Amino acid sequence: MLYRLTFDSNQYLDLMFDSAQIKRIIGDVSDETIDKRIDMNAIPRSYQGIINEPLKLTFPVVDKADKKKTLPDLVVCDGRLFLNEHAYTVLEPFLKNDGEFLPVDYENGEGYFYTPLQVAEKVNALDTKLSSRNAWGDIDNLVFDEDKVKAWSVFRTEFDGYMGLFCQESVKESIEKENLTGMYITNDLANIFPEDLANVTKLN
Repeated sequence: MLYRLTFDSNQYLDLMFDSAQIKRIIGDVSDETIDKRIDMNAIPRSYQGIINEPLKLTFPVVDKADKKKTLPDLVVCDGRLFLNEHAYTVLEPFLKNDGEFLPVDYENGEGYFYTPLQVAEKVNALDTKLSSRNAWGDIDNLVFDEDKVKAWSVFRTEFDGYMGLFCQESVKESIEKENLTGMYITNDLANIFPEDLANVTKLN
């Protein structure tokens, strides 16, 4: 079975890139740099030879509600993944062949920012007959051929603009076993608000 990983923003602080660092490394936003701007563009691409120093991330308290939130082990950020050191130790064996890790410095120490590079459409794994959008253009059903993605631990799809992060049961079980925080996990792959459903594993 496949699952969708979604960040639990109700309980945990969200990450923020250091825009000054990204601008210094990559440059101002332009037609030439937009594909490299990791803070603005979530496309599945490698940053080797582009970002050669630890990314600076923060988890700011921006409003009153944030004062009750804590730092998570994991954050899904536009289809990518932040991992603290413990989460990296747990998940790196699963993720290493399906994407790229960049080192991170943040207020609680060191971590990693992971860009999944596997895309369902590369192996014709998106079921185009069963996957659909509603009248407003929102995805209301999302189906993959599980046999075609079984070699990947995590992957993304062009169908949702690479915004979703999908995983195998082995990844889900490892997250649950180690009680890694920050995630909603659901087998309703089209649902971007799984906190409203009963068929969700909430890790807190």
